[in-house]
Amino acid sequence: MEKMSVSRRSFMVGAGAMAAMQGISLAQNAPKTFKYALVGCGGRGTGAAANIEEAARNLGMVAKMVGAADFFEDKAKAVCKAHGCDEKFAFGGGDGYKKLLEGDADIVLLCTPPIFRPLHAEAVIAAGKHLFAEKPIAVDPPGIRRFLKAVEAAKQRKQMILSGTCHRHNWRALQMIKPVRDGVIGEILGGVVYRCHGAIWERPRRPTDTNAGYLANNWYNFREMCGDNLTEQAIHEVDLANWFVGRYPERAMGIGARYRKSTGNGYNCLSVDYDYGKNLHIHAIARQVNGCWDRCCAMLTGTKGQIDVLGSKIVLADGTSKPFPFDTEAIKGINQNMMVNEHMDLLKALNSGTYMNEGDFEAMSTATTVMGTLATYTGQMVRMSDLLTNEKSPIYNWKWPVQPEDFERGEDIKLPGENEWMVPGQ
Repeated sequence: MEKMSVSRRSFMVGAGAMAAMQGISLAQNAPKTFKYALVGCGGRGTGAAANIEEAARNLGMVAKMVGAADFFEDKAKAVCKAHGCDEKFAFGGGDGYKKLLEGDADIVLLCTPPIFRPLHAEAVIAAGKHLFAEKPIAVDPPGIRRFLKAVEAAKQRKQMILSGTCHRHNWRALQMIKPVRDGVIGEILGGVVYRCHGAIWERPRRPTDTNAGYLANNWYNFREMCGDNLTEQAIHEVDLANWFVGRYPERAMGIGARYRKSTGNGYNCLSVDYDYGKNLHIHAIARQVNGCWDRCCAMLTGTKGQIDVLGSKIVLADGTSKPFPFDTEAIKGINQNMMVNEHMDLLKALNSGTYMNEGDFEAMSTATTVMGTLATYTGQMVRMSDLLTNEKSPIYNWKWPVQPEDFERGEDIKLPGENEWMVPGQ
């Protein structure tokens, strides 16, 4: 097919985006093709691959997988096979992502356990790729600051970052944010967020597992790998509170506990009071215990009423309710799947040259949850400045004994204490 003539200005965002745009199809009437690669081929990674491909189809484009990496090579090969990618571009081991980044992907999806996010994000930006960073972006304060440096490097190079805090692409939240900011419930006085549901999977050690392999497979149950459940799961509801309040908490205190867990070393019940300053407090409850009452929501109370950020009504002070003032015309035809919407927003930004970088708020919501988790572990008041700016604080350099680079070394990792957990006050 004859190539159409396209000016540099018409499809280049700038010098920083050149490498990432080079894989787009320019054939006349052919759909634009974005090449993507996946790092982390578990449930969330395979979900993200399906999401970006559906997003592209919805836009009349193509998202083509050109590589996959996972600590377990068989997982990477299975994902490549499922998405029509040559298995020679499937890489295993702790350093498989480095080989992947030598390829010609425009976009890299990072869906590994959270411990790896700062290291991998740094490498993706250095390789000149656009980035989807699944939440959370770190498990400790040094990791948060490392990711923030990658965010700044991406801004300088005009590389885009899409955040895995997907409620920012949820049509309900998008419809509600402006009316709330404009005062539909009055001045926000406080609120509560819940992420309470049953237990997440526990995976026993297999006979063939090294310590590194066991941690990589059973990652959700080790605080070093996931940051605990407030950071790994409840970050969605905490991020909603941060977004709607319009600022981040200054400090946190809390309590935590561990019930009926047979593996790992994390808590599965955390309760945190976040102080946003100006007498505004948000209470966050994260619990993963079977057989209990479940609820996931973000409730905000103002001088005129209360809302569930993902609900459909305003509860007034007298207990009556009224419908939330949604713009029904504006939401017609909107995709109901926020995990597809987020990738649609990224692809549209790439296609139009509109710069998009969601790394800052994803990092700050991660910092919010890490701050709360460390408050429960220590029993102390922990401040945001302890994580980000106060170098004299013992929290500033709080680093878990297992670090992402350890998975790339020849020797095996020393396994953290199994069924040993933090004791507040000690």
